[in-house]
Amino acid sequence: MGFAILWIMLFHLRVPTDIDIIDFFRSVGYGGVDIFLFLSGFGLYYSLSRKNFNLKKYYKSRFFRILPEFWVVIGVVFLAQMDFSTRAIYQLICKATTLGYWIGYRDESWFISCIVFLYAIFPVYFKLFKKYGYKASFYFIGAGLSLMLIYALTCILCYNNKNYGGFIILTYARIPIFFIGAIFGHWAKDGCNIRLTKKLKTIGLTAAFIATIILFIFQTYFFYALQTCSLAYLPYIIITPVLCLLLAKFFDKYKTIDKIFTIFGLMSLELYLCHIFIYKLFFDFIDFLDKDSSNILTMLISFFAAYLLYIVNKKVLSRRTNIRIRP
Repeated sequence: MGFAILWIMLFHLRVPTDIDIIDFFRSVGYGGVDIFLFLSGFGLYYSLSRKNFNLKKYYKSRFFRILPEFWVVIGVVFLAQMDFSTRAIYQLICKATTLGYWIGYRDESWFISCIVFLYAIFPVYFKLFKKYGYKASFYFIGAGLSLMLIYALTCILCYNNKNYGGFIILTYARIPIFFIGAIFGHWAKDGCNIRLTKKLKTIGLTAAFIATIILFIFQTYFFYALQTCSLAYLPYIIITPVLCLLLAKFFDKYKTIDKIFTIFGLMSLELYLCHIFIYKLFFDFIDFLDKDSSNILTMLISFFAAYLLYIVNKKVLSRRTNIRIRP
């Protein structure tokens, strides 16, 4: 989670380094969202598999883990913008309820709306999975892929590849990886007899390598065309599980680095919320600094604000749960 949030923050930086490999890594940082959703699906399977699972407690703990902090941040941003018009208040309500995202507002906090929706439907998926097994996963993953492809074909064939759905394509593109994460959660939690043999490792690494090459081609030659119709996100369906396994191996080996990234992981939600809004509020108004200094300053402010929000959540809001893998 710590790796994912730092990758996303790096993605949002506007200044290239002129080092090709670093700039490519930065440009594909939207893959950090896929890591978040993969791990969320993984963790939710664990949560619902507990013997003392309670559906009411599940909804309360999951949604109140996210929404109070979200409301604090958008409330501060609303006051900072000093716009108290009827339209601004209406937009605030739409954002606070997460409904604005679904009716077409281009919302930088789209991920909150997305994860709230996925949390809401996950108990339905879990119940169907327990009854029908992998067939249920196939339907949910297939539904996500179908939405993505239908949207892409509609954009290409009917609207000259123009995106009229706003940020909602970002959810369509991430539904499959969320439920793939749940399958991995099932394999881990239920002790499925899957050994990472040399052959299986080779297949996984080869598939991820090919998907990375495809991602590079997409990013280099077809980025804007494929991003508009949501297809730019497809390679991460293969890359994300393999990358998460490699990261798990790496952090398991290097404990000191693991501890550092764990700190960022624990504050991943706070970092996400503070970063996207601080970047929006401050970056374009720091005229007296060059772009590099502006990036550094907004990053530092984001880390400081995220820590404060983390403390407020821990000491005041008191909404933490025992679920360690967080959205």
